[in-house]
Amino acid sequence: MDTKLYDTILVKHNIFKDIKESLLESTNGKLYNLMELKDDVLYIWNSVENCLFCVNINHLEEHPDETPYQKLHLVSPPAFNVERVTSSECGSRLCLWGARGVTIAELPSRWGRGGLFDSGNKTVLCKSYTLDERFLYSQGDVRRVQWHPGSLSHILVLLSDNTIRLYNIAQKSGPKLVKVIVIGPKPCSQLAGKTILDSLGDTAVDFTSLPGTDTLLILRGDGEVYMVQCSLDPKSPLQPKLSGPLPIYPPADDNYGSESCSICVMGSGETVVVVIATCSAALYHCVLLPAPSDKEKEMDDGYALYVIESVELNVTLNTEAVDMQMSYPVHLYPCTNDTYACMHVGGVHTVSLPVLDQLNNYLLADDAEAEGLVAAACSRSSSARHLVRWGRPGRGLLAVRGARPLLLLLCADGTLLTRNLEPYDLEEQLYKEIQIKNPHLEQDDLNNLLKEKQKLSFTSVVQEILSREASQPILKLDKKEEPSPAECLEVLTQATMRLRAEYMGRQRRAGDAMARKTTALCALAASLAAWRADFAQEIENVKAKSRELAAKRDLAEKHQDDLKYRCSAVVRAVRASCVPSGAERELLRELQQHRRDGDQLAAQLQQLKDLVRHKNDELKKWHEEYKKKETALGKSHSDTISSILQQQTAQISFLIEETKLMKDQLSIV
Repeated sequence: MDTKLYDTILVKHNIFKDIKESLLESTNGKLYNLMELKDDVLYIWNSVENCLFCVNINHLEEHPDETPYQKLHLVSPPAFNVERVTSSECGSRLCLWGARGVTIAELPSRWGRGGLFDSGNKTVLCKSYTLDERFLYSQGDVRRVQWHPGSLSHILVLLSDNTIRLYNIAQKSGPKLVKVIVIGPKPCSQLAGKTILDSLGDTAVDFTSLPGTDTLLILRGDGEVYMVQCSLDPKSPLQPKLSGPLPIYPPADDNYGSESCSICVMGSGETVVVVIATCSAALYHCVLLPAPSDKEKEMDDGYALYVIESVELNVTLNTEAVDMQMSYPVHLYPCTNDTYACMHVGGVHTVSLPVLDQLNNYLLADDAEAEGLVAAACSRSSSARHLVRWGRPGRGLLAVRGARPLLLLLCADGTLLTRNLEPYDLEEQLYKEIQIKNPHLEQDDLNNLLKEKQKLSFTSVVQEILSREASQPILKLDKKEEPSPAECLEVLTQATMRLRAEYMGRQRRAGDAMARKTTALCALAASLAAWRADFAQEIENVKAKSRELAAKRDLAEKHQDDLKYRCSAVVRAVRASCVPSGAERELLRELQQHRRDGDQLAAQLQQLKDLVRHKNDELKKWHEEYKKKETALGKSHSDTISSILQQQTAQISFLIEETKLMKDQLSIV
């Protein structure tokens, strides 16, 4: 799908103008993600009308001016404040959840020419139901909701009472609670508005699943990570065993942050990188590997986390964000196989993980190459980009996968921003672009084109010098609200420092590189001028020599014509002076005689052909006349034949009578 669709057409759609009022509602600085993109349909939750707005991206691409958005009204709308919208893997259900509840919406069928809901009606009614409405609303806060990785009809809900509840939403009688997984002690008493366990960081704040398994990784507020198996086997009455906390190497005094808030998993198969985020926007990249053998018996979990690097994001929180009270002020969203987005109250960062490819190469390498690949993996660190800085927390973030992945960011004022995800692996990106443009080329031709593309130009050198380690993000503020002088001074100071460090210094180095390049080009130009003079002199010499050779060629052609004329005269004279011998004259007479005989035979052959043609015509005419003749018998002949037939009939009758008499005499039946 063309990226211009998102940059030019989607951002101007009426859906963002009509949903602006809903997005401007106060959220106390809490992070919301009210957008979801599934099966080329964009969903946005409208809290004012308590319904879903949706627009078909494919239909919008084909008919930009004829694609209105649709409203999906729920039969049982949520009574709580919706904070997140997530879709099931098959795209037939949407989960709307917040701190006080979880609602499942059954999407209607899509039919019609454009593949719209209910053939394109403006308002569509959807079946919906709420999970344990009374319990979830009164017993605690919902921290995290995720679809079960091994099922399309089961959903996991993490509560603030240190439990994960598994629901089956495909029952005819309604959602059913399958099991409750206890992951810690239940908080009871409160201190300063929070439970004591929350203050100590002993409650779970987030969880995620390992790719391709039923294993869940659970993150607590103190940074400890636990592991539990969440199987869907209904015959197992045993409570899933909670393993952990997983050991983290190298160990740290504060366990890599005392205020952890979010966790996600990058990679697949045996290569898995666990990302842990803290409230201070510090990110830790950990590799999940089997634990050492001596620890395996003590911990009884078999796995450990190895921290390979940490990333500290430059986040400036406004006054509204500092005063807010929330459990997880940082959200992590996997975007591609090696890039994830970090959404916080100050904006959005993207972080790339080049270590994933290095780890894959390490797993596939031999023992001799393994040590070198480990050193290469450790030498290449991650990179972070600051995409946008906003005054109010954003209302949505989506990753659009494709040949050129995009990020869609929904601001609080209803503006949709599109940002490209720059790949760190330029060689792989070039190869993919060449392969897409030339799908019929063989592997050798693709490699040759890739080598041509990889040649570094001076423009690329200058771009590399000017590339910044920390970018200045887009500043997105509400025009109706005037920022405070302290915030303006802080933004101005940071922008000035970054301008000096990341812009001016790099431009100076780029200017020096251009000056060196100019000096080298001037020297090369002087050399080329000298070479050009030498070439001009050589050209004049070649032209003079060519003129001499042309004169010699004309003289040789003249001598050749004279020789041809003399040879022709000699041949004619020789032929004129020759007299035929007696044998030649005899042979000539024989040939002439044979020629006359041949002419006579040809004339006779022609006469025979004419005779045959004449006889054939006569024979054909005779056949035609014979067919026209009518043959008839005379009266005498007819009488004779009749008499003969009568005599034979009488003889036959006499013989029959005699035969009967003989049978009677001989008694033959």
